[in-house]
Amino acid sequence: MNKRLKIALVVLVLVGVGFFVRATDWRAILEAVRQVGYYFLFLLFVTFVSAWMAVLAWRFCLPKERVRVSGWKLFWVRLIGENIAILNPTSVIGGEAAKIYMLRDLGIPQRQALHSIVLSRAIMIISQIVMLSIATIGFLSLTPHSFSWPGLDVRWLLVLVAVAVVVGYLPRSRLFRGKIKKLIHWLGLLETYQKTRHYVATLWQELHDFRRGNQQAMVLSFLFCCLHWIVGSLEFYFILLFLGIKTTVIKALLVDMGVIVFKTVGGFVPGQIGVEEYGNKVMLSIIGVAGSTTWITVSILRRARQLFWILLGLLMYVVFFRRQNAYFQQ
Repeated sequence: MNKRLKIALVVLVLVGVGFFVRATDWRAILEAVRQVGYYFLFLLFVTFVSAWMAVLAWRFCLPKERVRVSGWKLFWVRLIGENIAILNPTSVIGGEAAKIYMLRDLGIPQRQALHSIVLSRAIMIISQIVMLSIATIGFLSLTPHSFSWPGLDVRWLLVLVAVAVVVGYLPRSRLFRGKIKKLIHWLGLLETYQKTRHYVATLWQELHDFRRGNQQAMVLSFLFCCLHWIVGSLEFYFILLFLGIKTTVIKALLVDMGVIVFKTVGGFVPGQIGVEEYGNKVMLSIIGVAGSTTWITVSILRRARQLFWILLGLLMYVVFFRRQNAYFQQ
C-alpha cells in the first residue's frame, strides 16, 4: 500500500465519519440507551462475543502464521478493517486492503494475509447463506401465520428468480464474454485484464491447494462463522426482549441475516445510513413485530452500538499509525 493510497483511504474514512456523525441523532441515541439502561452494556458484550467468533474463524485461515499474531491483535485488525469498510464508498475493498497492510506490519507475508482474508470472507459468505436458509426454513415451518409482509408478491418472486437466472447465465454465455472482451480491448485494458485474470487464477489455485491441505481448519472456521452469525443475531433478540417484545432466536436470526443482505446491497453508502434502518423495518415487519416506533428504537440502539465500536476502532487506528505499531508489537 503506497503513500498515496493510504492518504486516499484515510480521506475516505474521514469523509465517511463526517457523514456518519452528521446523520446521527445524538439525542435519540441517548434516549434509546436510557430506555434500556445498563442492558446496553450487555448488548455491547453480545456483539463483542460475535466479533470474537469471527476472529477465531479467521485465525483458522492462518494455520502457520497465526503464531505470529495473538487473538487480541487480530481482533483489533479486524475491527479497524470492518470500520473502514463501513465508512468508505469502496466498502469491503478498502477494509480488506487495510487488513492486509496491518497484517503485513505484524510480520505476516502479504500473500498469506491475502489468502487468509479471501478465504475467511468466502467461508463467511457461505455460512451466512446457510444460516439464512436455516432461519427461513425454520421460520416458515414453525410460524407460517407470522409471515405477513404486504410487499411480498408472487410476481416479484418470479422477477427475482428470472434476474438470478439471467445473472447466472450471462457470464457463461460465449456471446456475452465475447462482447466483454471487445469492450476491454476497445478501452485499451486488454493487458491489464490478462494480468488480472492470471492473478485471480493463480490465487484461486493457491486457495484450492490450501483448502485441500487444511480441511479440518476449514471446518472449524466454518463452525465459528456460524457461531458468529448466531451470537450476532442475539442482539435483535435481546433488544426486542428489553423493549418488552418476546420473539425467538430463529426469528432474530432471520432478521439479522435479512438486514445484512440490505447492508450488502447498500455497501457503497457510507455507514449504510438509511439502508440499515429500512432493512430493520422490513425484516421486523416480516416476523410480525408491529408498532411504528419499534423499528426506530431498534435502529437507534444498533446505531449506538455501532458508534461505540467505530469510535473504538478509530482510536486503535490512530494508535496503530501514529505510534508506529507500539501496541501491536508488544
